[in-house]
Amino acid sequence: MKHKSDIKRRVADYIYNDLSPEEFVEIEREISMDPQLSESYRLNMQVKDYLQAKLQLEEMRSDPQLENAEMLADVEFDSESRDEQHHELNPVSQSGRRIRNITFAAAIAAAVTIIIAVGIIPSNMDQDRLFDRYYEPMEASDYSQRGEPNEIYRDIANGINNYIDGNYRQSIDQFSELASDPAIRSEVHFFTGLSFLGLGQYQHAQNNLELVVDGNSRYQAETLWYLSLCYLKTGEFEKATVLLGQLEIYDGMYKEDAQTLRKRLRRFK
Repeated sequence: MKHKSDIKRRVADYIYNDLSPEEFVEIEREISMDPQLSESYRLNMQVKDYLQAKLQLEEMRSDPQLENAEMLADVEFDSESRDEQHHELNPVSQSGRRIRNITFAAAIAAAVTIIIAVGIIPSNMDQDRLFDRYYEPMEASDYSQRGEPNEIYRDIANGINNYIDGNYRQSIDQFSELASDPAIRSEVHFFTGLSFLGLGQYQHAQNNLELVVDGNSRYQAETLWYLSLCYLKTGEFEKATVLLGQLEIYDGMYKEDAQTLRKRLRRFK
């Protein structure tokens, strides 16, 4: 018999299309046969719909073109409230409605607890948590150049060392002095992007990494990975998904994480 938390996780994965075809068929069969599992699925779907509606309302509130939306909703709510007051002459009906409301509220609260526990709330908090889980500064200690070391090589190495040491602002300044050399353009934009990412300036990081993502850089896989994290942070989930899919052809440290993160991003659609 599967552990309860495992069942909850699988129900969440089913709701957000995070299962293989075989697992999808199996959980559907279990839901159809198990009343408790079916009820858990129903409540989770209600909470998912509620959370999505809440997010949409927050977007409306922040949209200056829709500044009257909340006022219109309040007018409608007041209208419904007056209708309820009109029916208070029937105490049995009002009592039954109150009991049903309390029961539904308790069920929603329980379902919210479940969803928080398995971490599937599609919110900015979950988005930031995903980023924090997968982001780590790159280990870049093996920069090499053909031929004898020269001044440009030493400047690049100094910029990379500043990045490795966490001196992101110094790294950006170092690479800005090299930006005019087309021979090292990809290295300049790549490490400048990584340094902005380390500073939490995601749009600047994205702008630099976009300049090299379609090139033939020695850091192609790394560029795809870190640019996808930029898109995750800035809410461009479709773009992040495309880049993560491209990482599947690279056998290396990013492949497995890219596959897992791409599945997680389905929950934001």
